[in-house]
Amino acid sequence: MKKFLFSLAAMLFASQMIFAQDAEEKNWTHGGFVGFNVSQSHFSNWTSGGQDNVNGLGTLKYNVNFAKGKSKWDNTLDLALGYSYFDFDEKPLKTDDRINLSSLYGYDVVKDELYITANLNFQTQFADGFDYKKDSTNRISTFLAPAYLTVGLGAQYTPASWFSLNLAPASGRLTIVNDQDLADAGAFGVTAAEYDEAGVLIKHGKKTRMELGAQLIANVNYEIFKNVTFSSKLIVFYDYLQDRTENALGKKYGCRLDFDWDNAIVLKVNDWLNCNITARLVYDEDIKPIVENSDSFLQFKEVLSVGISYKIP
Repeated sequence: MKKFLFSLAAMLFASQMIFAQDAEEKNWTHGGFVGFNVSQSHFSNWTSGGQDNVNGLGTLKYNVNFAKGKSKWDNTLDLALGYSYFDFDEKPLKTDDRINLSSLYGYDVVKDELYITANLNFQTQFADGFDYKKDSTNRISTFLAPAYLTVGLGAQYTPASWFSLNLAPASGRLTIVNDQDLADAGAFGVTAAEYDEAGVLIKHGKKTRMELGAQLIANVNYEIFKNVTFSSKLIVFYDYLQDRTENALGKKYGCRLDFDWDNAIVLKVNDWLNCNITARLVYDEDIKPIVENSDSFLQFKEVLSVGISYKIP
């Protein structure tokens, strides 16, 4: 499975890069940016209190797109990894971590507004994740645990250059937990391990879970003011099979919809310097909350960063 996913991602992105290198081929467009944000604080005899810290965040986003006649093929690679250091003798705290590869093929049926589409999306992370509030040694996620591979067939409505809505009523989502300890615990919705009354392992947990359903993807990329851009991506998935009656807390499902809503505001100061504000909301009742005694499945993350950004041709 791991080799297959690596091969899939490598072949897809490599093919895009090879084609994009032909400068004379006007059907291909490509570009993106790489950024690095850093902050540092130092305290010495500071009576108000404080702790020395260094924070760093690296990002890369690159698009390779093809358009010819009624066909288009849009591809995006989105990477980020960030850490905070409060004590260099201790483990750094991870602040951001994502690998997101998306690809969409569309065939125009109504003058650049309605397309028949096939889409693919792959998401995972680079490094181990921990619940730092509870135990910084207890790993709760890692590379390919989880990972999500989604493919779908449907249609895309594009009424304006800054907005698109894609509905794929025939979609499949594969959840991967390529870590046996996490799989045995039933993390991220896979089937947990089975034990006898004495606690002896009978059967290991499954590392994958397949869902068949419908997926909706809404994209916004709008310039609010000069040098101020708002972007938003909402992904909603509904499982047709509904083969489970209980959520991750062992209770009746409150909502069968899973959603992932990513938002960002970018304030561009000049060609090199910018400020980024990002907020992400995730809801999935197959993922157990890490907050003790909490029954909320809503996850939230916000990041404010200032740093340099270099445009890649």
